[in-house]
Amino acid sequence: MMLHRMNGFPAALADAQLETIARVFAGPTLISVKGEETDPLFLSVLLHGNETSSFYVLKALAERYRAARPPRSLLIFVGNIRAAEAGRRFMDDEPDFNRIWRGGDGAHAAMAAEVTAIARDAGIFASIDIHNNTGDNPHYGCVNSLRAADLHLASMFARVGVFYVIPNSTQSIAFSQFCPAVTLECGKSGDREGVAKAISLVEETMRLKEFPAHPPPLDALQLYETVGRVVVNPARSFSFGGAEADLILAAGLEKMNFKDAAAGFVWARRLAKKDAISVVNEHGDDLTGEFFEAANGGLVLRRPVTPAMISDNERAIRQDCLCYLMTPVAA
Repeated sequence: MMLHRMNGFPAALADAQLETIARVFAGPTLISVKGEETDPLFLSVLLHGNETSSFYVLKALAERYRAARPPRSLLIFVGNIRAAEAGRRFMDDEPDFNRIWRGGDGAHAAMAAEVTAIARDAGIFASIDIHNNTGDNPHYGCVNSLRAADLHLASMFARVGVFYVIPNSTQSIAFSQFCPAVTLECGKSGDREGVAKAISLVEETMRLKEFPAHPPPLDALQLYETVGRVVVNPARSFSFGGAEADLILAAGLEKMNFKDAAAGFVWARRLAKKDAISVVNEHGDDLTGEFFEAANGGLVLRRPVTPAMISDNERAIRQDCLCYLMTPVAA
């Protein structure tokens, strides 16, 4: 897994489409763009090939700064080119490009370590990783540290934020060890407002001289903390409200994203196999019994939580998870 390097935005990017992006980038590529401020802003794009907003952010920046200096240098990692051309999160013969940043064996982990080392040595100002959701969610920023700078980055993007430490192998967690870092969730792919807000954040961050030393006001950021990750057993079948399966989830469950769900809320109408669904924390501990209980042949919540990133996309659920469970972070 070779890391390619470029100085400046490639001219071919102007007319590029995702379906033909390999004509511009031969593989994972790190682009260096010189700006007025020399400590660069790091951007991570296309870690997931079917999340397209970051591609349009990249094209917009290329158009603005191909012939002009940006206010701050940029270091841009363009990730999964193969998956982007195929419209897939990641290909079947490779790992998730946003789960390779914790070290380990293999060519992908080595590439991620190389990118991390280059960024660390460059003394980057901040890191912004741009993503989309497959389910209906508001725009929000994810942070992995409760430092003032990270919280400001999130609040500059949206009024909703998420603090998480699982999964612990993401790009933003790796980079949060040495700089302010945020992951942008820009709605579904094709959400024009999400693209515009991401571009605005990048521009605003490039113009910052430093981050405020104090956290943002309480009314500027409603921050949630991830307390569990809900996964479906790969050996069990599932559906939403209709087709017969081991696990029949409530119809319209996706509409509960970032809405408070009370104890007793019906999560699934049918739970034929007790191991069909589970909740794990950042340590891999099984917390299923803390959050769910069987009732009337189905599954209900045992305690109030706020779910996020629920999707009805089977591939996304199988490749990642059904959703995350959150609670508000205490002020």
